[in-house]
Amino acid sequence: MGLLECASAASVWRGRDYYEDKKVKNLTEISDGIFTADVIGTASEPYIVNLDAAHPRKSTCNCPHADGKRIVCKHIVATYFTAYPEEVIRFHQECLKAQEEEEAWEEELYDRVQAYIGHMKKNELQQALLELLFDGPEWQFERFVRDHDLDEY
Repeated sequence: MGLLECASAASVWRGRDYYEDKKVKNLTEISDGIFTADVIGTASEPYIVNLDAAHPRKSTCNCPHADGKRIVCKHIVATYFTAYPEEVIRFHQECLKAQEEEEAWEEELYDRVQAYIGHMKKNELQQALLELLFDGPEWQFERFVRDHDLDEY
């Protein structure tokens, strides 16, 4: 499992932000795939990161979130992106691809729902609408009432 897969989505995105904001300082490769760095965070002193790219869970950071735990925090992710800038490009490409796939799926689903509704009978449509209004969230019912001026006496 790669480093980005070991981190939470929030840590990956925040780590990318830290990378882009150039918060990683003094990056030094100790040996092949093993790095140390200082990362500017919210504390008065930089956090100390030890990155093991081959074994992400062996990476360490002295921030409150990861200190003494096997957590891949945003500081470790930022260090990883700084050591391997091509991974930022790969990450962005994967995000764009996932977004395109999600949009295509939503469009296909929209088309299927529209086609299904187009084949429903009037009484089926009325029943489905009533179920949505009475069993759905309250805001949905209130919006329907408001949009159709049904709240006026």
